[in-house]
Amino acid sequence: MALSEHLEKLSKQAKSLEDSVASFNQDTEQAITAKRVEAKKSLDEAKTRFGDQMNADADEFTASWAELQKEVSDSFDSLQNDIAKKRADRAAKKAERTAEYAEGDAEDAVDWAVYALQEAEYAILDAAYARDEANRLQKG
Repeated sequence: MALSEHLEKLSKQAKSLEDSVASFNQDTEQAITAKRVEAKKSLDEAKTRFGDQMNADADEFTASWAELQKEVSDSFDSLQNDIAKKRADRAAKKAERTAEYAEGDAEDAVDWAVYALQEAEYAILDAAYARDEANRLQKG
């Protein structure tokens, strides 16, 4: 998923949270309960997706690391003959890997932000539910 797609997902999640919070005063207990259930379901799905992504990233890193070790081992003999070229090639590869890891970190950070917003939405809905319950019990 491209970084722009992660940012779009973050924007949609923030808008959803904003809309949810804006409607609290008009929502009934059933509406708040339904929103809490939906937010919890969405949060659980996000936890699963986030965990899966972390596992995939770890697998990719392990594969990349093994590939890098093999390349170094295979090229050791030819390194003596063409050291300047190899240094330039490795620098370019390292820059590419660094860029890819940085992009991956940015995507993970956006995914984390979406997850945090979902946590916040659930906490807000939980607080609204608790407040509604407290008000109902005080009146009742």
